[in-house]
Amino acid sequence: MSRTIYHINEFVGIDQSHDENGLKPMMSPDACNMDTTDGNLSVARGCVRHIQAAIPGDGGIHALKIFSTLSGDMFIAAAGESIYAYKDEEWKSVYTYSDGLSEHHFDFVQAQIASKDYLIIASGEKQLVKFDGTTAAPFGSEEELSNKAVGYLAMYRSRLFSAGDKENPNRLYWSQLPGGTRSIESWGPVEASPNVEGGHTEVGSMKSDPIVGLAALSNQLIIFKQNSIYRLLGDKPSNFIVEEVEARNESTVYTAIVKRAGSLFFLTKGGLCIFNGVNAQTMADARRIQGILKNSSTADSRGAICRDKLYFTISENNKCAMIEYDLTRGAYMLRRGFTAYDICSKGGTVYLVNENRCVCRLDEGTSYDGAPVNAYWQTPKTDLYDKGGIKAMRALYLRGQSDDADSATLIDVTIGGCVTTYRTLLPKSENDVLEVPLQNEGRTFCMRIYNEAGGSFTLKSGMEAEFDARRRSE
Repeated sequence: MSRTIYHINEFVGIDQSHDENGLKPMMSPDACNMDTTDGNLSVARGCVRHIQAAIPGDGGIHALKIFSTLSGDMFIAAAGESIYAYKDEEWKSVYTYSDGLSEHHFDFVQAQIASKDYLIIASGEKQLVKFDGTTAAPFGSEEELSNKAVGYLAMYRSRLFSAGDKENPNRLYWSQLPGGTRSIESWGPVEASPNVEGGHTEVGSMKSDPIVGLAALSNQLIIFKQNSIYRLLGDKPSNFIVEEVEARNESTVYTAIVKRAGSLFFLTKGGLCIFNGVNAQTMADARRIQGILKNSSTADSRGAICRDKLYFTISENNKCAMIEYDLTRGAYMLRRGFTAYDICSKGGTVYLVNENRCVCRLDEGTSYDGAPVNAYWQTPKTDLYDKGGIKAMRALYLRGQSDDADSATLIDVTIGGCVTTYRTLLPKSENDVLEVPLQNEGRTFCMRIYNEAGGSFTLKSGMEAEFDARRRSE
């Protein structure tokens, strides 16, 4: 018989790319609402209300956007058949689609018209809308060829590009280059100077592969189609080049396209993908969340970036969940327990609209706007590649701290077919080591660490499980 120590040197994130027996102890096949940013295991922070007033009406909430103005940031929400702006400490309706909308898909871009900042709003069903912070009005005109009911917007090379015209699903429009009497509200020709005129082109030829999103990088416009990706290069119509980047089988949702420096990240059913400026591909670690994505939908995912983390919403059995990806550490985490109709970020903060129709700040507070943060971390079920070895559990050693002295950390230890729950109160000081006596024996084991009644705790990296190992012949 020999004494053995099972080490968890640090906590990283979810990994579903291998059988559990092949996972490193630092990875988890199943975890939720945990924060491992510093290598420790902590219950994630919740969310608190940023705006106390609920978005008006009882119609569905479709989009959230932050409009940056000279007087400060203004929250814009699309709900029901209206566009609302939060100003003067209340939500105000600034535009209503009189005949209503059927799909309620919105895209936004901020741009200048006649040296004035506007938020331009696309619905894909009606003429574009422009909002200057005070008044909303229809954008463009039939005379200027800019009254198209497009659904996707991007600013590139000082021009407004748009797509999503249901009558012309492959068509990409661009505006005139602003200057003189020209503005992005004009999409027609300029006989005196073709290089500044507006126009359009067809991207691909298959109506079964329509344009489903646009995203601008500094040197190219990326055109997402249902089954492929194209890009537009050049700075004027005379040298515009449209070329295919990749033919894909996984459709991209425009609301789940996130820009970081010269790259684009986007979530598909097949995993997290990146366009690195040259080609598009799934991330090398995309399979780490394959189990989560297999049983969820990304059809209405929303994405945001905040500092070095990506956030994407998904739907699990018609309930909202959020995938969090740490770009620096390559670590995935899952969040549940709240609804996020849409998410956005500004100034190092992620904002979401929750089931109470309120705008909240993520990663603050100890609850999800009143709902408990139920967190857990599952260690891989392993036989330590010693299938014949019987592991007799002796003790668990850990360091940590809890925000509440009465808040317990629960640990389910599964050894063989026996599950035992240990309720522990963490030491008051991180200098102390807590020793938890264990029992039972078997050939495989795993642990599930979780909080009690939504309480908070932090376990320091370096957790150890001690056991005696022997063969049956002993």
